[in-house]
Amino acid sequence: MNTHIREITCKSIELDGFGSPAADAWFDRHTAPMDGEEETGAHTYQAAALKAYLKGDSKPSETAVAITKPHAFEKKADLRSRALGIIEDALFELLESHTLALVDLLNFGNSWSDGWKQSHWRKALATRDPATRAKRYETHVHLAFVEATCEMAAPGPNAEDGLLPLSWGYEWILEALEFQDAVWDFEVPAAAVWIKVAGERFREGAKKGEKSWELEREGRLWTEGPMSMDRWNFWLKRFEEIEKIGEVISTTASEGVQDARAQGFECQSFSQTVGKAYGLSWTQN
Repeated sequence: MNTHIREITCKSIELDGFGSPAADAWFDRHTAPMDGEEETGAHTYQAAALKAYLKGDSKPSETAVAITKPHAFEKKADLRSRALGIIEDALFELLESHTLALVDLLNFGNSWSDGWKQSHWRKALATRDPATRAKRYETHVHLAFVEATCEMAAPGPNAEDGLLPLSWGYEWILEALEFQDAVWDFEVPAAAVWIKVAGERFREGAKKGEKSWELEREGRLWTEGPMSMDRWNFWLKRFEEIEKIGEVISTTASEGVQDARAQGFECQSFSQTVGKAYGLSWTQN
């Protein structure tokens, strides 16, 4: 890794806390003060209410009341931000087994968009150690799962409504399958997650010619316009094409390793890097 490259912060590829169990230590880290700032983090009673809920000791309605009850002279907007902050952090950082329960607590939109929908994640990824790429891929795909799950928990009548708008799902899929410069090892698996979770909803949109601002963006492999069954079938074809390309890359990379080893070279951690990182580390025996 080039140590002179300044790292760019982007929450959707960060590793801090990712994959954590819902243990006391996690809730302690997300209780105010965070980083020495009293304004950051949940109040103690909010963290305790969320912890009890994830243990199965309270219902969503009871938890919502407990986590939003007044606190001293704090403004309602600030109190809501604390509650949403710890729930959103939990959605991204805690084990996937908690995702559905956390979605039941949510009624948000702009808050998540401001914090997590960060288009500069590709630039941020380029500044990180390639050895962490595989783990960052997991965080990216998990984020896709969280958003798709939120969309299907309370879908709206069109692509711009609902707990989360389906247009976000269109964005995930189109950037993976309709752009030629997609980061395939991150974006194609994320698109596949959206298809797995919300595939029927996309097909409904295709049958009725659903419109979305995301479907109208130019510069794609598919002409901008409403959703259609032709476009749906094009996505499936793109998945098949990418699968074949991946097979060719895997086969030729494996042959390259064998040839290099036959010439006295050693490829370090090949099985962990192929398909996850770009570039192999070679040393001569």
